[in-house]
Amino acid sequence: MAALEPVYLVLGTDPARVATVVTRLKAHFPAEAIETHAAMTGSSVELLGGFQTIGMFAEQRLVIVAGAHEWPADDVNRILKYLEAPADDVVLLLLADKLASNSRLRKAFAKPRLIECPGPDKPDQLRAWAEGLFAATGARGDRAAIKRLIQLCCGVDPSDARAVRELDGNDLARLRTDIERIATYAGSDPVDVAMVEELASRVSDEKVWIIGEAWARRDRSAFLKLVEQLLAQREHPVRIAGAIGRHIKQVDDAHHLLRTMGPGQALDALVAGGANQWAAKKVVEQAQRVQTAQVDAALSRIAMLDAELKGANALGGRVGEDSAAGARIVLERGLLELV
Repeated sequence: MAALEPVYLVLGTDPARVATVVTRLKAHFPAEAIETHAAMTGSSVELLGGFQTIGMFAEQRLVIVAGAHEWPADDVNRILKYLEAPADDVVLLLLADKLASNSRLRKAFAKPRLIECPGPDKPDQLRAWAEGLFAATGARGDRAAIKRLIQLCCGVDPSDARAVRELDGNDLARLRTDIERIATYAGSDPVDVAMVEELASRVSDEKVWIIGEAWARRDRSAFLKLVEQLLAQREHPVRIAGAIGRHIKQVDDAHHLLRTMGPGQALDALVAGGANQWAAKKVVEQAQRVQTAQVDAALSRIAMLDAELKGANALGGRVGEDSAAGARIVLERGLLELV
């Protein structure tokens, strides 16, 4: 194993950069030697107490703690004390969105233990960040289209500095996902406001959770009825498939966690990974009701459906060129096979 520091602090709200750091560190450890926790008031007591237990599966363990910026003074004090004599068999990875430059936790870290992944927090930075993502995909998005996409995905006007500063990692993750997806559908065509209006994510979380409940209990009638309601509300088939696919992937993540830990631990792991408490609870509940084969089959079919909607289907052309009826047929046929 390559030499690793005993403790790292990853600071920033750029989800892609943070995920890259976490993935690279995870690659040094077997899956059973990785733990994930959420930083909550008093949680440092149990966390540090667990470091006294010798790892049963590996010489070293990776312990990831998300939301370290949420720790109050007492928890920070315990972590700072731990930094003086860290455990030999633990690599502690702290994830924090933002910390003031004069905060004690921030001042305790320097490179290479400090890894900064800042996301945009000003209007011009947010717009430039989105433009850079479009450029990286090879797509061409005009300024009006990018502004509208930011409004739809993040619920803020990029010209309003106060609103933009309220962005978090989830906002940026949703914006990044939509940029990559819309760029794929656009191909060589320029991305304009009309395309953004058609394809940007706007299916409400509440509706997706209800559809997810019907899928988990294999209630085909309810599942298809809910999808029909979304179509009747003029939700685009691409958005519907994307929202359902993201939900099933979350259930799959929870399902994997439940193979090695209890529901409570799985809930904590999902919260530590960025999910809110309510959403994580729903995902764990659904994951407990589905079998591995059901989840695997659904992930495979939703990926195929995504490809079909992009144009790899007998109806021909990209979604923008297909008739609305054709895209609807492809969606309904694909979703029918999920339940």
